[in-house]
Amino acid sequence: MLFRSALVIDHEIQRLERIVQGFLQFARPAEPKLLLISADGLLAKVQRLFGSQLEKASIKLIVESVPDLWMRADPHQIEQVLINLVQNAAESMEGGGTITLRARVGKARLNGSTKPAVMLEVSDTGKGIPPEVKRRMFDPFFTTKEEGTGLGLAISLRIVEKHGGTLECRSEVNRGTTFAILLPHTKPETSNEFAI
Repeated sequence: MLFRSALVIDHEIQRLERIVQGFLQFARPAEPKLLLISADGLLAKVQRLFGSQLEKASIKLIVESVPDLWMRADPHQIEQVLINLVQNAAESMEGGGTITLRARVGKARLNGSTKPAVMLEVSDTGKGIPPEVKRRMFDPFFTTKEEGTGLGLAISLRIVEKHGGTLECRSEVNRGTTFAILLPHTKPETSNEFAI
């Protein structure tokens, strides 16, 4: 009995620690260290991180990318956003499905004007997001998960905004969801930043 109580206390301490760390990250996000990075390379890295783990859950993770697509971003921070989005996508698919990581170029309204943008998308074939949840999903501490803190999407949005971008969501109930990270497009020859 005492051992079980100790486990419950330990679990609660860890949960509270995650909430505090998430709150601190939300309240004081680190300034991004901008480097010239390849969208293709970033998505390939996320695929390597999750591929075999998701396979065990009957989830297929595929990458569709345009080669030579560059952006100025903090690779660790944008990777963190992609990881959060992939984890959310996987949780929305009971019994398997497909997650597509996609990079493409288009135009987006960023910082008050329409400009060329890199679009990093995470699409899933999951259950979709009901409209009443979609309206609040970027609100801090709003969650539909029993163990969730409600900070994942709020932090992700803050990170993307610190990069001069935005985070958008399209979803249909029982059809799936696509999150799009929209960042300013950069050509390698216009930047002196180190390319990775």
